[in-house]
Amino acid sequence: MNTRFGFEQLVSLLRLSENDARIRNFFGHEMSSIDRDEYYGTLEFKPEGVDVVFKEAPWVIPPEKISDPRELWLSSFHLYREGLDGFAGYSGKLPNGVALGDSETELLRKMGEPISKGGGYTDPVDKLPIPRWFCFALGEAILHFQLDPMGRIDMATLQASKIKLT
Repeated sequence: MNTRFGFEQLVSLLRLSENDARIRNFFGHEMSSIDRDEYYGTLEFKPEGVDVVFKEAPWVIPPEKISDPRELWLSSFHLYREGLDGFAGYSGKLPNGVALGDSETELLRKMGEPISKGGGYTDPVDKLPIPRWFCFALGEAILHFQLDPMGRIDMATLQASKIKLT
């Protein structure tokens, strides 16, 4: 299925300012609908299985590139499996043939060794389950996969790699 949210297109938009022409052209009038809260903002595209997270500059770009600390920069895309949180399934192609709904075994076979992993337990403070997850380096980005209780991928997050705050 064709989607405007093609994976390579998404990678190219990471770390761009809300004021960058490429962001404005890609999202168009939808930019006026950013739901701003504290230091971040979001856009939801439930029919496409995508939500977009923008964060203020200090969380996304190096300090030497900041001119306005309140300016929002594209930080990540959440790509949903059908039905998760009321989203349709993301229809773009993920790297290495990974598909939303793949098992943990399939994910590791296709992606190799993760750079980090965690979850799979109940938070001792709020008693909520923390989903099992795996992170993989993807050039200048990170691709994070979250698994459901049955061990199947229910969300992928493409995100700008972490910025070390000084």
